Amino acid sequence: MKDIEDEIPFAVPDGWAWCRLPNLCKIPITDGTHQTPTYSDKENGIPFLSSKDVTSRKIDWSKIKYITKELHEELQKRIQPCRNDILLAKNGTTGVAALVDTDKIFDIYVTLAVLRPAEVVHPNYLHYVINSPFCKKQFNGHLTGIGVPNLHLNDICKTIIPLPPLSEQQRIVAKIEELFAQLDCITTTLTE
Repeated sequence: MKDIEDEIPFAVPDGWAWCRLPNLCKIPITDGTHQTPTYSDKENGIPFLSSKDVTSRKIDWSKIKYITKELHEELQKRIQPCRNDILLAKNGTTGVAALVDTDKIFDIYVTLAVLRPAEVVHPNYLHYVINSPFCKKQFNGHLTGIGVPNLHLNDICKTIIPLPPLSEQQRIVAKIEELFAQLDCITTTLTE
């Protein structure tokens, strides 16, 4: 992998650092199963997410599919998504990420990558940065495929992230969430 010094696009404040995405994750960045799943019904199955369920920075649970419990047990050996993980769409609507905000048990398809934030990075900060135009531009520079765009794990791992101290990350997250709340309020007012 190239030296990160050659890729730094702009200076960051003192106390900040540039980091490759894998260095901000507790576990290696991985994706879901590559095998075609055996589907089940909602009553007997386990929730199964793909990139179509992560298109708007949140998980859309309304149209998910379900897989058999047997397949679930097999898939859990590979990766067990959990609260504060970030699911990153690798196919279709690439580069869109959602923060897991539930303790529900579920599995994922190959079209999603799992990023588990390390202690040095606030999960919400990483989620916002990954969804920023800055990261989207990096992801778009690596897309392959004709028709359905595809983002490979090794290309995701090349992504560089500006990392402020944890206290600054928390201030950034608080400000972003304050602005989103104001935006929601304005949107609600306009649609009434």
